[in-house]
Amino acid sequence: MNIIQELHQFEEGLRPPRPSAAHDWDGKAWVLDIVRAGQLDQQEGEQLCVRVDAAADNARAVLAGDPLKAMEYAQAAVDAQSFQDAGYPKNDVPLSVAAWVARGRSARQAADQILDKATRLSDSLLTLRTLRLKAKTQIRGYASKNQMDQACAATDEVLLAIRELTANPAP
Repeated sequence: MNIIQELHQFEEGLRPPRPSAAHDWDGKAWVLDIVRAGQLDQQEGEQLCVRVDAAADNARAVLAGDPLKAMEYAQAAVDAQSFQDAGYPKNDVPLSVAAWVARGRSARQAADQILDKATRLSDSLLTLRTLRLKAKTQIRGYASKNQMDQACAATDEVLLAIRELTANPAP
């Protein structure tokens, strides 16, 4: 009895499995189509970039919250900066700063806290942007050289860094 393993049935008979979508059967063996392999690597690289962008989008939502609330905070930061630049005038406290004034917190302290939080958020978002863009450049570079193992490793590294950024945001 003959046991044939790792052969697949095709119209013309049995042959070894196709190594990849970039291989064509020449009648005797699978032959790599280098052009198609490069195109497939480019497509896979772009899919990896889409994963990075999606992770960054989710991280932005975690860091900044609801987009309308983020706009509210951004306006409060602009108002707090103007208030600070004007020397914290007691008779001209912006409403967005006054809304943060509470027991034991002066308008100056409220403005400073708003600005501190805005700076931390801005720093986190800039870090996220840097991680995302650097990784996408690396991924595309590896994909263009048919180095998909390195492209996948770069993707895994940035996804981990993004998770760490959202797990440990600036205080």
